[in-house]
Amino acid sequence: MRNRTLLLSTLVLGLMALGLAFTGREETRAPEPSRPLVPAELLADLRAIEVTTGGKTARIERTEGGWVVPSRFGLPVDADNRLRPLLQSLRNAKSLGALTADPRRIARLGFDGNSVRLEGAEGKVWSAEFGRTTDNGVGSAVRLTGAKEAMATNFLGYLEGDPANWINPVLFAAKPEEVRALALTFPDGSKLRVERAKVGEPLGGVEPRLLAAAEDLLNYIVTVRATDAIARGDAAANAALAKPLVAEMTLWSGPTVTLRLARDPAAKPGEPPRGWLTVSHSDPKHPLNRQAETALFTSPPWLAEQVPASATEFAKRLDPPPADATPPGQAEPAIQLIPAGR
Repeated sequence: MRNRTLLLSTLVLGLMALGLAFTGREETRAPEPSRPLVPAELLADLRAIEVTTGGKTARIERTEGGWVVPSRFGLPVDADNRLRPLLQSLRNAKSLGALTADPRRIARLGFDGNSVRLEGAEGKVWSAEFGRTTDNGVGSAVRLTGAKEAMATNFLGYLEGDPANWINPVLFAAKPEEVRALALTFPDGSKLRVERAKVGEPLGGVEPRLLAAAEDLLNYIVTVRATDAIARGDAAANAALAKPLVAEMTLWSGPTVTLRLARDPAAKPGEPPRGWLTVSHSDPKHPLNRQAETALFTSPPWLAEQVPASATEFAKRLDPPPADATPPGQAEPAIQLIPAGR
């Protein structure tokens, strides 16, 4: 009898110890079969996407002309770098089962405002919060809107909540050799023109130091890239664009693309220059013209740095200096410019 009582006491103590060991831990669950995180039928007919991160919300909508960013004047979405990667990540994402319903553990999963909302046809909506990557490294913790439980997933996509980063930054792109002629009008009114005599030949028409500078500039501007879109009524932008660098690129295919580029004259030394641009096309029906009528664009600092005040300043950028540089103490000869109308 004594041995039986001792055995029962030992068993009770063991059960109590196990209970204490698991107090506060998330409940253990049997593995659940994986299933799509987002319903496939919703992804097949999306009408709008909202992504929130860092206190900013980017909303994009599908129109007859494609996906656009309404808060950025309805400009086209960057499909290659933003839309397609996110959609592919959502299509591949699986729910791997419940992770925890314990509020204390959920608080440690990084649900700090990062979310995605998908709107489909007939008012269908899916939305969820996205937390940090779980300890197993498979994917992010996710909690459907209104749910108490967090689930494990294999989602590793990137979420971007800044609308500026959803617009397509490339307004126009070509290869330097596709440009037949480049006509420049500098902020001080001086002009310069270079052109190719035949397809495949280098640009020519001016003295070597200007020609080298023009070739270098063309490499920068033949792809017109913006960082954001702003209202056409922006006072600082309009003041700067009143005296822009105007670059007219005439293509071998016929059309001319005109870039107006300006730098903030109030920029402080040592700070990245703030710049603005507009771009238009000689074909009145080209989409570039609608964009130019809708908004102004901010330019990357490296592009704003390319704005010279004059052709003389433009030529002095060459490094190393030209071999026929003016000896010290002598007047610098005037730069020969080609009339823009030639």
